[in-house]
Amino acid sequence: MTTTHSLINQMIQLQELIVASMQKKVSMPTAKLDELQKSISALGADLPQQVKSHFNRLLQKHPEAIVPVANGLCSGCGMALTKSLVNSVHKADGMYKCPNCARFLYYPEQLVERERTSRVYGEVRKVGISRYTSPELMMHLKGGTGEEVLRELCGRMADEAFVDDANLLLDLSLQREAIVSTAVDNGLAFPHVRGVEGGGLSMAVGVSKKGVRFGGPGRTLSRIFFFMVIPTATSAFYLKLISGLSRTFRDSDARDMLLNTSNEEDLWKALIKATRKTFK
Repeated sequence: MTTTHSLINQMIQLQELIVASMQKKVSMPTAKLDELQKSISALGADLPQQVKSHFNRLLQKHPEAIVPVANGLCSGCGMALTKSLVNSVHKADGMYKCPNCARFLYYPEQLVERERTSRVYGEVRKVGISRYTSPELMMHLKGGTGEEVLRELCGRMADEAFVDDANLLLDLSLQREAIVSTAVDNGLAFPHVRGVEGGGLSMAVGVSKKGVRFGGPGRTLSRIFFFMVIPTATSAFYLKLISGLSRTFRDSDARDMLLNTSNEEDLWKALIKATRKTFK
């Protein structure tokens, strides 16, 4: 008999595969995803019919049909949940839904968080790519392996207070890469961790002039890494961000603008210049 815990884990795995497929489609429109689609079909086939029907209806509206409870809130819509509902979700003695957005809820064993931020009155409104990143998150990477590169990026995210726990972020980013590599054509890679609550979507940008084998198509080396931490509520938008970055950096001149920089300040300026027309 299927337990609630195993059913929740199955739904989370299925959702991860579906989102991975969506990410591949926007970053590599010509990619063949047959094996990924087979895995999605196989994992979804065993869901109870009532759960499957609601799960599929939710996916027509949102990238995520099952979301974690974070600090007493539904991380999908931000609604405050009653203590009794939070306790029930924690016990996992049944399948529970958010009263507002109707997404399935689960209580995460691990939750990457960052300190909640709010806009300061009088602060200049950010535009373009600067809405998602900052000069402090530019990096010239030294690592020679995928894990080393991710460790550098996660460390910078923690050092700049974009997340609380670099090691946990690294573990979750490696788990995401194990599903299907986020490396795509043209030496680009989009590693990320979704469900990082407490702030907006944030992105570190790292370049590796030598390149790193990151599981990309063929023997392609990955040289430009866009590492994102993504709150659940922005999951739909991050796909648009990946799509825009993919289109921009298909152009070799745009890639060279980043790769030919010698310091982080110049990398920031090159990123702003290269993405000016894409992100306004």
